[in-house]
Amino acid sequence: MRALGRHTVVAALVAAWPAAVPCAAAVPSTAAVPAPAALQAAAPAPAAAVEAATEAVAAVVALIEGGRLEEAEARLRALLGAADDPLLRDLLGVVLVRRGRLAEAEQQFARALALDPDLLDARQHLARLQLLSGRDGEALGQLRAAAALGPLARDLALKLAVLEMAAGRPAAAESQLRSLAERFDSVQAQLHLARIRDEQGDPAGALDALDRARAIAPNSEEVLRQIARTAFDAGNPVAAILALEPLARIHPEVAEYHYLTGVAWLQVGDSAVAVEALQRARDLEPPRALTSIGLGLALNGQKRYAEAEEALEEALLLAPDNVEAEAAMAEALEGLARLDEAERHALRALERAPANPRAALALGMVRMKQGRHGEARELLETAAAGDPGSPKVHYQLSLAYARLDDRARSEEHLERYRQALDEVAQQAEAFEEAARRGDGG
Repeated sequence: MRALGRHTVVAALVAAWPAAVPCAAAVPSTAAVPAPAALQAAAPAPAAAVEAATEAVAAVVALIEGGRLEEAEARLRALLGAADDPLLRDLLGVVLVRRGRLAEAEQQFARALALDPDLLDARQHLARLQLLSGRDGEALGQLRAAAALGPLARDLALKLAVLEMAAGRPAAAESQLRSLAERFDSVQAQLHLARIRDEQGDPAGALDALDRARAIAPNSEEVLRQIARTAFDAGNPVAAILALEPLARIHPEVAEYHYLTGVAWLQVGDSAVAVEALQRARDLEPPRALTSIGLGLALNGQKRYAEAEEALEEALLLAPDNVEAEAAMAEALEGLARLDEAERHALRALERAPANPRAALALGMVRMKQGRHGEARELLETAAAGDPGSPKVHYQLSLAYARLDDRARSEEHLERYRQALDEVAQQAEAFEEAARRGDGG
């Protein structure tokens, strides 16, 4: 029998290995198996010999498809007795895997590659067995060699990318992932691409990959969660909201999604919507300090100071050393005109974090009401340094400088107050536009 070279005759010959093989990575793909016509591209041979070889292999494939593995093995061994052939060795390895004889199968794949190092299928099959037995280093070498021969099966391309990332070769991983994404519209490939770009300090590129993943799987919890996380890290609360709101609708029982939605709305500057989301989160789970702090901040933004005090009391019971809870409580108590209590909470916060802008603002406003305008100015400048985009801080500074008869600085901060208000309005418009487009801008 004439040697068949590297050509696999029928895609079904490796359609499935046994369920007894306890690893998804050990199940071979048939996506890259050439059609029978590829046999005609082999070295010149009599047509009758080619036809006979094709029929012999097709008969074996029929036995495999019919589950008659013992007969298939016997037929293959008989054929190999007539002519040692890499394709037949590879096919025998597949049969042995399906019969659960993995060590023998590995030997057959290795012998196939000794006969033909360019046999892509055999390299992939050998890599699967190496992965199955936890020999990732050997599998990585096989997969790199296989990738140099042609496109890998879907699961192996993803595994190679993961191994390349672990080996500190993000460019090689990205090459595999881009190929995988193009060939299969792979959500997992886009998720891994996003992680690589995020680690490389490219949040825009990460969000672009995640947008592609979302286009393939718009309701995927994994995709939407990663968009939200990446958007938060990138300082893009609009993109976070556009991922978190559908998450909260699809999974209304998950408090975390309502909590994060509320936090994102706080960052956008809409405390009213933030209150609704944070109250839902609070209703869904036992008391959590972070949820109560977020709710207190949102209620302060709505000037609902008594309700904010209640939420922040709960937060301080749960986390008595939390600086943000102390600062938010100072803000609430100042709003309730309970200046002595507000001062105590603000001073406690500033003792732990001297540059905390919220505590400095609250104490600065207390000092303004006490007529201690010079101290108020210093505190408010600290607040402005920590939160330069806050309209409230610049408005209070304009008042402080007016009381100190510094008209120029008062006008300067009044103008910055107007600019900050404009920026908040522009951000709201940007959100509405992004919501219409369905992306994070």
